[in-house]
This record gives sequence, C-alpha cells and structure tokens, in this order.
Amino acid sequence: MALFTTFITTPIVMAVYKPARRVAPYKNRTVKRKDLDTELRLLACFHSSRNIPTMINLVECSRGTRKRGRLCVYAMHLMELSERSSAISMVHKARKNGLPFWNKKRDDRDQMVIAFEAYQQLSSVTIRPMTAISALNTIYEDICTSAHQKRAAMILLPFHKYQRVDGSLESLGHSLQEVNQRVLRHSPCSVGILIDRGFGGTTQVSASDVSYKIVVPFFGGSDDMEALTYGMRMAEHPGIMLTVLKLVPASGKTLLTLEGQDTNVIKVENDKNSNSEADSEILFSEFVQHAAKKLQDSVTHEERVVESKADVVAALKSVSKNNLFMVGRMPPIAPLLISTDTPELGPVGSFLASSNFSNTASVLVIQHYNPNVNLHPLVEEKENEDMDDGTDTPVLVDKY
Repeated sequence: MALFTTFITTPIVMAVYKPARRVAPYKNRTVKRKDLDTELRLLACFHSSRNIPTMINLVECSRGTRKRGRLCVYAMHLMELSERSSAISMVHKARKNGLPFWNKKRDDRDQMVIAFEAYQQLSSVTIRPMTAISALNTIYEDICTSAHQKRAAMILLPFHKYQRVDGSLESLGHSLQEVNQRVLRHSPCSVGILIDRGFGGTTQVSASDVSYKIVVPFFGGSDDMEALTYGMRMAEHPGIMLTVLKLVPASGKTLLTLEGQDTNVIKVENDKNSNSEADSEILFSEFVQHAAKKLQDSVTHEERVVESKADVVAALKSVSKNNLFMVGRMPPIAPLLISTDTPELGPVGSFLASSNFSNTASVLVIQHYNPNVNLHPLVEEKENEDMDDGTDTPVLVDKY
C-alpha cells in the first residue's frame, strides 16, 4: 500500500507543486535612471474614450528616439464595479476565462482598445491592454499593484475634471479625485496627473504630424527633476520643441512653501546646504550640457530671477502659449493661488490648471517616486508570474 501511495502521489505532487520563481528586481521606479537606454514602462490609465486621443499623443511624445530603449505602455481601462447584473456578469466572465472582457475573439471589440492597437501597429511602442473593474474607493489598489507587478516607471492618470466647450473645467466627481490622491500616496513609482485641454486635438496625431511646444518650469526639488528628465526624453522626438524655464530666487535664496499664511508674499531663506538643491543644480547642469551637444535645435532654456509670487505668475504667463506644461507636484515654492480645491496638483500645478492661467495649454503634474511608501498591504507577488512575458494582461477584479 505504501508503495502504491508513493507511486501515485509523487507525479501528482510534481505536477501541482511549482517552485517559487525569483522575482525580477524593481529598479527603474522613475523616468530618471542611470542607464537611459533601458526600457521605459508606463501605466497609462483612462476612464473613457474622452481620455484616449490625448493619452496616445502623450505616449507618442514619450517614445524619444529609436536609439533609446523601447517604450512599453500598459493601457489600463478603469471601470467602476456596480451592482447591475451586466457589470457582475462581466466580472464573472473575466474570472472564468482569465482574459479581458474585450477579448480578441469577440466581434464587438472595445473601440478604446482598437485605438491603442492601431497606434501600436503604426509605431515602435508596445501596448498591453488591461482593465480594472473595482469599486472607486479601492480601485487605487489595482492601479498601484499593477504598476508594481509590471515594473512601471510612471503611472499616468487623467485629471478628474474635463474641459467644456467654453474652456472651463467640469468635475466628474469627487470620487475620481480621491482615486488620484490615493494613488499619489501609495504609488510604487512616479506619478503623472494629466490635465487635458486638448493636447494634440481631439484625434490621434501621426508621428510625422507631431508638432508640439512643451514647457518645463524648473524650481528645483525631486519632482521638478523628474519632470525635467521626462521633458528631456520628449525633446528627442523630432516634432517636439522644449523650453525649460528655470526660476531662480533673488540673492541665491530658496523659495519656501508657506502653509496657512499669506501667499501674496513668498518668504525666502538661505538653504545653501540642501542636498535637494545641490542635486537640482547638478541635474540642470547636465541638462544644459546635453542640450548643447545633442538637442540644440529642439531645446531652449532661460533663467529668470523672481522675488515675489507676482514675478512667478508673470514668468509662467509669458510662456502660456504652448501645448503642454510639465511641472513637479511639490516644488519648493509658496502656493500661487490663495485657495484651491485641487491640492493633489501642488502649488504650481493648481495655478496652471486654473482659469486664471490658460484654457488651451494642457498640464502634466509629476510626482517623483517616494521610497518611503509602504506597499506591503497592497502588493502580493505571484510566484508563477513572469514580469516580462508577452501574454494578454489580466483583468483586475475587486473582491466582493
């Protein structure tokens, strides 16, 4: 009997047991990295077809040159899980076959996925469609977990407001704003929130027709450094003109963020020993050298001395007639607005997204990866998951 049991159980155990794989290390959590030729992975999230043209145009700008490491984009459709039978049936079907519910075998494929697939055919960018079906109060977990599992360098999120015909921004709901805020707090990599004012128009622009003017206001700090690095990559695209506007406080002092105080006056104090300031100066020097050698035809940079909030506002408005602003979320500067309902955009991003600034320029607010974020409650590594496989990405479903 013992021999029979051994004979039967041994092949069963060998078939069922799968030894744990060594998980690939998660090194490139930011766009800024030592080896710029490594693959850049982006997790681009969208709620509806309204987000698609601008998101694809932003991806096109991000691919740099063919000499760079390839660009891989995980396009994640964010869907709210409701109690309607149609939504529940989609969840059960997704769980059953393990495929997105816009499976290629279906005839009525989702138009949003078709747009990404068409772009992939026309470019050298790898597109991997995904979907997250979850309650809005927990969907941030799916976003952060997917970014970790796919080793993304940046999560791209649509702003919770969209532009109306008259140029004003209309909110899609506080719940979507909270999704973005929670991703900022728990993200395993850098994050970009895109305020869309028609970047590239309402349709996807072909690579040969790309002609954008991008501005990076540079105050210093890790968020601004990430924005500058991303902008430098975009400047390698032949259709991109990049302007870097470095705003320098008078007398070599550092602008401080003032919370709960009068923001009409920007307080300054000496901070010459700041590591962040030193790193910012090093990166900016590297940028100037790189631009002078390889990007002299597509990059311009200038420095302006500012002494007050009015000086900063005037400097930003002087370059307002551009297509896209890329700004760090929390630069070392006081808020430019007396009050705001968009704290997730930071002191400068909130101003750029307001009606006080422009109704034509889109804004990408960037937060650098925070190494102090605790991801253990959210992330569970899957032993049988290959991080670099080319299979269809899974549907993420909220536990209900």
